[in-house]
Amino acid sequence: MRPDDRSMRPDDRRLLRGIADQETARLRDGTRPWSWWLERAVLHGRRHGYTAILLISAQWRGATDVRAYEEWRWAGRQVKKGETGIRVLGRTGAPRAVFDVSQTDGLPLPDRSGPPPPDTRRHLAAITAKAPERGVRRIEAESIAYLVAAWLGLDPPMPAFPARAFWAGPGLGDRVLRTARRLHGRVSGASQGGIMADAQRFFRARLAASWVPGYLAGRGFPPGVQRRWQIGCAPAGPHALTDHLRGLGHGDEDIAAAGLARPGGGAGRLRDTFRDRAMFAIRTPDGAIAGFIGRRRDGGPGPKYLNGPDTPLFHKGELLYGLHEARDRLAAGARPVLVEGPLDAIAVTMAGPAEYAAVATCGLALTAAQLDALGEAADLETAGVLVALDGDPAGRSGTVRAWERLAGVGGPVETAGLPDGLDPAGLLHAEGRAAVLHALRTRTPLIDAAVDAAVERAGGTLATPEDRLAAIRAASKVIAVRPAEAARQVVRVASRVDVPPALITEVLVDTVSP
Repeated sequence: MRPDDRSMRPDDRRLLRGIADQETARLRDGTRPWSWWLERAVLHGRRHGYTAILLISAQWRGATDVRAYEEWRWAGRQVKKGETGIRVLGRTGAPRAVFDVSQTDGLPLPDRSGPPPPDTRRHLAAITAKAPERGVRRIEAESIAYLVAAWLGLDPPMPAFPARAFWAGPGLGDRVLRTARRLHGRVSGASQGGIMADAQRFFRARLAASWVPGYLAGRGFPPGVQRRWQIGCAPAGPHALTDHLRGLGHGDEDIAAAGLARPGGGAGRLRDTFRDRAMFAIRTPDGAIAGFIGRRRDGGPGPKYLNGPDTPLFHKGELLYGLHEARDRLAAGARPVLVEGPLDAIAVTMAGPAEYAAVATCGLALTAAQLDALGEAADLETAGVLVALDGDPAGRSGTVRAWERLAGVGGPVETAGLPDGLDPAGLLHAEGRAAVLHALRTRTPLIDAAVDAAVERAGGTLATPEDRLAAIRAASKVIAVRPAEAARQVVRVASRVDVPPALITEVLVDTVSP
């Protein structure tokens, strides 16, 4: 069994919140200086928020690189058997487990250090020069400049702060981190950002003469939608993009580092990563192109969707396709919809542009980092999340896995009523926009699918009393995470397992009791 968030108890949220509040109080009364938090933000702030940094430091003082279980897998490392996770709260407030690099084995991590880009010090000086001379805003600017300089390897001196960090808390702390990440991305990724923009222009210029426009139009995505979402096409040739980028002055090392080509073809020659595919750009929250995902034509070779490799700008487990494009609708109150692929995200947006805003995991299981990114863009405590994954067995399995991440979201967490075997893009093709909108509005609580799956997994055919008891216990663990749903789920499970509701309640009470 993998060591992930399923080992969390329902009362962990309250315990962790208490630890974080205690650490914040120490910053505010001067027991710990603000520089103490900044030094730990240098280590953990590119992946974690203010509260998580406090919790990591409280539990593992020597931690240096802390990531979620699946993020270590993508980095080619595996959490060692028997390791206990560091418990943190995500930005949605849900408890989750993370692990330090010392708790893992596997491939060595790439060395991304190097000289900072030119004019870095001038850019950072401009941050503080524009800030007021006194007050929290000055503290905020100096904190941001310190973090970015440290992340770039400049070894900056620690600014002088008042003895008591009366400003300490998630509000300013997370704002400092968000701004520092954006600035660091712009400064450190300037050259890569340029090459990605050049690649996007190349893909867009090849669209009109390719098979992609006709294919997409036949699937229900007209030219205006293709233009609005900046869809492109990667030619079939193995060196078309690489040769084009070389002609623009980009070196082979930069092309490969951006994930746009890979060694192949002998003599160290590069081959384009994406060939004969419809191309979708994945953007960072501020709109910069971080990477691409390519969809093959029907019947073509390779996987249906191909993600680019991890790069300094593109981490598959941290970004969601469509999140940047949906930012205004989410801010206006549109409901987040979680889908699998780019065309699904576009189909949902076409069906209900004001009512829904879709984001795609691009074939990955929803990660804690992706949920945190969504939580920064949308009010999940009010809007909740609607899951609209494929209606086939794999999609239903993905829906249940999504519950493990979404159970801690305060707002309604539901699943769309998609027909069996169809995802949103398939439903758009088969029946049109009205059918997609109807499926989105035909919702059921996601916990229903999670409870049903737990019953089936633990109880099998429910042929014996032992099977039924195992099913009840498994279902109770799911229900305990969402106490507000308990009464309705007790009735559902009692009917399914054919036992009195009082027995379900008794097992549920035992599950949530210390």
